[in-house]
Amino acid sequence: MNRKAIAILIILSFTFPNWIKAQNGRFTGMGDASVMLSDFWSAFGNQAGLASITQPEAGISYYNQYMMWETGTQTGAFVFPTRSGNFAASFSHYGYSLYSENNLGLAYARNFGTIWSASLQFDYLFYNQSDDYGNQGAFLFELGIIAKPIEKLSIGAHLYNPARAKLSDYQNERVPTIMRFGLGYQFDEWVLVTLETEKDLEQNARVKCGLEYQPVTSLFLRAGLLTQPNQFSLGLGYKIQNFTTDISFITHESLPISTQLSFKYTFN
Repeated sequence: MNRKAIAILIILSFTFPNWIKAQNGRFTGMGDASVMLSDFWSAFGNQAGLASITQPEAGISYYNQYMMWETGTQTGAFVFPTRSGNFAASFSHYGYSLYSENNLGLAYARNFGTIWSASLQFDYLFYNQSDDYGNQGAFLFELGIIAKPIEKLSIGAHLYNPARAKLSDYQNERVPTIMRFGLGYQFDEWVLVTLETEKDLEQNARVKCGLEYQPVTSLFLRAGLLTQPNQFSLGLGYKIQNFTTDISFITHESLPISTQLSFKYTFN
């Protein structure tokens, strides 16, 4: 594919500002309705979910957006639990040589009693652009909280970039500030339902809902719905001993389907 075609597709993708920059196969399969979940992949969602991890874990993921490597996202994370709280390091890379978005994150999460968990993450976001536009970077932080007031119910909230970090003085360009709030309910041992709303300060709010069904011990089936734009997702996960693999697919109103593949390892 020539550079002109690549540029047109990338511009088209940014015409839809609420697209998911998905970070793992589990959450993508559930329509990214994940702010209330406690999981290793919370390193890319609501870091308060990392507080429940009891053993070191590491994982990598690849998101093939619109079936093009130029718009793909590679991510990785490592979580290390301690008595005083859990620490995590993460990275993500989106794009290709002419344009990319790169993020390095350091997170801390801990439980406060049996109901509450909270987190703080510091990020360095770096945009690598062509010579005509130059590179840009910014430091920012994220805040997260999860509450489990009653059995089977989880409530989560997350705030990304509350200080509205500035990228450049030109047109007062800033990193987006995004607020998320959601509920999750474990109907029984096998069925989990999630509902979330997400609001970028400069975009319309979107609603996301997800379903995870565990028919047998090692297999997970997932589905999700999203608005603004309307999208539908499917996914499955499989766990064998210390390894977990997740794969998901997500549609778009106007663009080709996207896929996600993730791997996680739990250390004994």
